[in-house]
Amino acid sequence: MSDERVGVIEKLGYGSFAVSCNLVVGFVTSFILFYFTDVFGLSPAIAGAVIAFGVIWDGVNDPLIANLADNYRFKNGERTRPYIKIICLPLAAATVLMFSPFPLPPAMKIVYSVTIYVIFYSLTTILRLPSYAMQILATPNQQDRLSITTFISGGATLGGVLASVMCWPLVRLFSGLNERREMINPKRGFPMTAGVIGLIIIAGALFCYVNSRERVRPKASTEKKLSLFSSFKMTFSDYNFRWNSAFSTLYFINNTLLMSTIVYYCTYVLKNPGATTALSGTLALGSFIALPTVKKIDRSLGRRKAMMLGAFLIFAGKIPFVIFPFNIIAMFANAFIMGFSITLNIVAFSTTRAVVADHIEHVNNRRIDSMVINFMGFLNKCGTSLTTLAIGLVLQLAGYQAGMSTQPQSVSTALIGLIGWASMALSLIMLFCGSRITIEDVVKEMKEGKNNV
Repeated sequence: MSDERVGVIEKLGYGSFAVSCNLVVGFVTSFILFYFTDVFGLSPAIAGAVIAFGVIWDGVNDPLIANLADNYRFKNGERTRPYIKIICLPLAAATVLMFSPFPLPPAMKIVYSVTIYVIFYSLTTILRLPSYAMQILATPNQQDRLSITTFISGGATLGGVLASVMCWPLVRLFSGLNERREMINPKRGFPMTAGVIGLIIIAGALFCYVNSRERVRPKASTEKKLSLFSSFKMTFSDYNFRWNSAFSTLYFINNTLLMSTIVYYCTYVLKNPGATTALSGTLALGSFIALPTVKKIDRSLGRRKAMMLGAFLIFAGKIPFVIFPFNIIAMFANAFIMGFSITLNIVAFSTTRAVVADHIEHVNNRRIDSMVINFMGFLNKCGTSLTTLAIGLVLQLAGYQAGMSTQPQSVSTALIGLIGWASMALSLIMLFCGSRITIEDVVKEMKEGKNNV
């Protein structure tokens, strides 16, 4: 296991990869439901079901691909880095195809949507291997890992900024606007925007591949192949894996509640579609401002209290919104505080995940980084898929009709409940999960174990 430190250029490479990863995920998460309902012509319930099916499939294939990756080595001995260059071009192509509204009969629209969504999320499963694992495999040094995670979080934030402040204006630009500032041809705007995103995916991935290295090698000189069940058992038996996964899943559910409804909220509650960009930019601003403080918060409070603080900030950010749900200033306050909490939460559970991978090797003498990453991803995706399905069903039951400039009051009530009250309840459960984390004790245990060897 190499003790070589990680340079700034390499850290920037991980950041660039995070930009491209989060850009495509942010674009899809924020706009796919709106695209399916208002451009491709699916009902909200069917659109939600399509998305849920795709994400559930993505979750199901997570442990399968992870188990294969943990049992496979490339010719150069690496485990995940080569996937960066292998997957970037197919993912870019799938992104364009997912937002290409081919003229199809209604039944075939559903088949096409399910098929391309399954392909897209199968590719993102493979993408997750290097995007999450390299912060573990790049170095065993805990400070470098925290630094890499901060760069990745910064890149992810920048990707979120681009997704929020660039994608929607690009869609509108490529679509063309009439005198009332309404889109003329979104069927052209969405695929052209997806093409731009595809180019960014390829550029960010290749820059990371050229400048990164795997330094963490397994302790054992030879590794026997693990069955899926054995790998699963080793992963889920880890105490901190369970609580960290619960915390991160609730985080992603909370994020989905906001990002999947923000276009609807701005369009039908605030009556100002252009506010989508400003609110998303405010959320990104909060994330950027949080970046310089993350290390200090983590060191001064410890991981457990830092995670609890991240959960509390989500709760606090919703307070002005639920009191004044029709006030755009309250929504801006919510977006800014939510953005600050995003950076803190991502760095916290990502760095904890790296220590979990080390601890599993410490206990079992076998590294299963991919399973740690992808099984946690499986749980995250199950949560987000069910959330997206729930959003679609709630909008359907509330009487949402695509294409109508004015929606029933019940739609506004439903959106406020999803963004506000539901999110507050989830943040309280996050707070409890964060309070159960004991990762500092685990690090101490491993250090003492090494000293006793």
